[in-house]
Amino acid sequence: MPQAPRGDRLYSLDESGDLTTSIGHDTLPQRLGVRAARRPARGIVAALAFGGVLGATGCSQLPFSAAWDPFAAAPPTPVAPWRASDGSKQPRLAVLIDRLNKEVQIDPDKEYGLADLIDLAQRLNPETWRAWEEARAAAARLGRSESAWFPALAATAAAGTSRTVEKAGAGLGGAVPVTGPEATPTLQLSWILLDFGRRSAAVEQAGWDVMTANLHFNRKHQDVAFGVSESFFALDASRARLTSARVTLEQASAVADAVQARFEQGLATRPDLLLAVQERARAAFDVQDADGQVSDARARLADSIGIPPTVPLKVAELGSIPLPTELPATVEQVMDRSLVRRPDLAARLAALRAREAEVKQARAQFMPQIGLSSSVGGDYGRYTFGNGDPIDFHREVYGAFLNFSWTLFDGFDRQNRVREATAQRGAAEAEVAALELRVIRQVWQAYTDVKTAMGKREFALALLAASQEAYAATLESYRSAGLATVLDLLAAQRDLSRARYTDIQSRADLLRASAALVHASGD
Repeated sequence: MPQAPRGDRLYSLDESGDLTTSIGHDTLPQRLGVRAARRPARGIVAALAFGGVLGATGCSQLPFSAAWDPFAAAPPTPVAPWRASDGSKQPRLAVLIDRLNKEVQIDPDKEYGLADLIDLAQRLNPETWRAWEEARAAAARLGRSESAWFPALAATAAAGTSRTVEKAGAGLGGAVPVTGPEATPTLQLSWILLDFGRRSAAVEQAGWDVMTANLHFNRKHQDVAFGVSESFFALDASRARLTSARVTLEQASAVADAVQARFEQGLATRPDLLLAVQERARAAFDVQDADGQVSDARARLADSIGIPPTVPLKVAELGSIPLPTELPATVEQVMDRSLVRRPDLAARLAALRAREAEVKQARAQFMPQIGLSSSVGGDYGRYTFGNGDPIDFHREVYGAFLNFSWTLFDGFDRQNRVREATAQRGAAEAEVAALELRVIRQVWQAYTDVKTAMGKREFALALLAASQEAYAATLESYRSAGLATVLDLLAAQRDLSRARYTDIQSRADLLRASAALVHASGD
């Protein structure tokens, strides 16, 4: 029976003319690699073709052009700013905003109240989108961890053609070329049957991570609502200050007119008139400053919603909304409710449970694994020896195995993994304790701020009423009897202006403190 050595595998022709083989150690990719190495002419042709591709496309358009010219992506000189090329310009922020806002339309003719603005922010603010995507990513990680319970099925195949010159010896006529195509398809199955808690601990950890992400998502909505409320109250206060500044300007103009009339009658001096004109100019400046603060407050409100400040948005006035006059519960009751309802605190507790599951997973690494593996495949080819007729060759391989693996020593890696997981669990416990203290402090501070703001509101109303009476009496005395001086009149006007600002600020502080208490309690 003639035989010919072929690599590490011995091929022979049996009596029926089929190609048979003895067991060797080479594989089809190895044989193809050896055969390709014996064909330098084809390698040269491939190199020339690759060079033609580089010349046709240009090096700057290739995804790996920085491999041989990395400094082309850096600033060319240290003395001039870097300028982006046409192909590396940054995307405009408006494009990203339009993508986020494509499903939400803002009606330019509608007046949006606080509830409407919060609804817009929950749909438009990028922070809620980010928290939502992070929760979806955590859910996907849970699915990945549960996939370890299922078997894995993979299909692989390799195919190609080759030409090999076999040294068969003088008896067979010297060198014999062997040519022909070959294919090796394989279907492999692997399944972990028992791992002593590895997969269950991983699934538990991923489940708690999903809970953490979902609770962070809820807290982000509360943060966005609180940010919109703060900005809304600040805008209302800034508009009230603008209205107050305009009223002060009108009063300053009236005072200047009164002083001008007395000056023309010889009952006032020129310094008195200049002081009145100066106070009117100061009031006009305050109007412009208050108008700028309204614009800034609108921009902050738009930012809290998640839209550019250039978007036309009508914001409703608060009007005569009733302010809280008393607290419905004690501070201890609010603290107890916040420790139960705060999503960020619940998220920290879920993160602690995830760290505990991580400790379980690290300890399970000390146990063995039992699995099942099987494969079905073969080797198929059609070869020609020298000038002979083609010979079909095929070999089918299949098997099933029960696998057992147990790492006995790994350089203390598993011990240190347990230590790391235990330390992270301890850090998570400390984070929970620290957040509980922070929540209690936030509730206490917000509760105290509401009580303080209520007291300040009462005194601000009393101060405004007294200042209005004092200004009216002083103006009447200056106009009719001449008993009050212009300095007294200007002082009364300034006191009234400060009283108005105090009234506006006390109202804004009470609204903000009430919103902060709701936010701190987790409602």
